[in-house]
Amino acid sequence: MNVVSLLAISAGLLNLGGLLVSLWFDKHGLPAGWDHQTTPRKRGVLGKRLPWIALNLTILYGTSLPGLYLVRDLFPMEAPGLLEWIVQMSVLVLFDDLWFYFSHRTLHVNKELYRRIHKRHHEAFAPVPIEYIYVSPAEWMIGAIGPALIVAAILLVQGQMSAWTFVGWQAWRTLHELDIHSGLRAPITRYLPLFAGMRHHDLHHAKPTKGNYASSLTLWDRVFGTLITEAPRD
Repeated sequence: MNVVSLLAISAGLLNLGGLLVSLWFDKHGLPAGWDHQTTPRKRGVLGKRLPWIALNLTILYGTSLPGLYLVRDLFPMEAPGLLEWIVQMSVLVLFDDLWFYFSHRTLHVNKELYRRIHKRHHEAFAPVPIEYIYVSPAEWMIGAIGPALIVAAILLVQGQMSAWTFVGWQAWRTLHELDIHSGLRAPITRYLPLFAGMRHHDLHHAKPTKGNYASSLTLWDRVFGTLITEAPRD
């Protein structure tokens, strides 16, 4: 096994799980008492969005996996040391979210970019998990520039990155996107400082021009004054 097969297995399982849960939610609705979405969802609309979702996933992994194969030697299978793992994961999460914040905010502030690129994602104003990738292909490509540069910078400084760190970070990104588009509010997230959970992103979908442009953390919305807050409904 190498980094490519590890990423393929991880991404495949997470997205398949997200799809199955999404199909259930789209047909039956969210479980009673668990639904924390700000706006109600119209059931049965996922089917017409699946071709876009399938297209994006095909392009994303159809290009990234072969590309990763070419540089697989930079991602050894040896487990990282604890300090190395903490430092690299912290850098990846922090600066990935900073890039996402500014690229995402730009797609909202610039009305032409919003109309041509980002508007499609906000058709899912009350999304199910797999709709995290219901976007224009140009959107996730823009979003991928920052993470690619961050990984390249770490490789330039340290020479390599454990495959387990890289795939673990990718799994975290996918799992987090599935979570914040799920409509389900995990109880533990309210106790994690600066963690941007489902409620943070759901308020963005409900009020797309108001703020909450970051994905993983509330830090950048706090720093740049775009944080939307609202009393929990539970």
